[in-house]
Amino acid sequence: MRDLFGRFLRLLSLVAGVVVLALMFFTVLDVFFRYLFNVPFRSVYEFTEYMMALVVFFGIPYCGWTGGHLAVDVFAHWLDRPSLRFLPAFLAFTGAALFALIAYRATLETLATFEQVSNLLRWPHYPFRFAVVLGSALYAIVLIVQGLDTLRGRAGASR
Repeated sequence: MRDLFGRFLRLLSLVAGVVVLALMFFTVLDVFFRYLFNVPFRSVYEFTEYMMALVVFFGIPYCGWTGGHLAVDVFAHWLDRPSLRFLPAFLAFTGAALFALIAYRATLETLATFEQVSNLLRWPHYPFRFAVVLGSALYAIVLIVQGLDTLRGRAGASR
């Protein structure tokens, strides 16, 4: 089950990578048309905003699953005591609660504003807001798994 979940997270991150490539292509095309033909794309900012929501929230869960996040151990020397071994699990569970709250609030916001569309592209907001919901919920699950692994003494087992 763990392997299947990791593969699903990897698939989402690959989707995010394809979106980055599309965003890069669109930006190069916009610059090309802007400077050579003086015809810029009017919707480049909206397109970028939508695509960045996909990139960030489809990439975060896999990054957390593989341990790709930046970590600075400034206090590791002082916190490396048997009485404080619960701290990484506590931080993981706190992060999970935060991302679960983000997913919950984003769900409420999406349902309340379901008919909203963008100004120029006229794209509906809800698919991209649901991407925020999905990415936040998956990252909350990743943090719960990591917190449980830490409590069981299997740090890094989700990688």
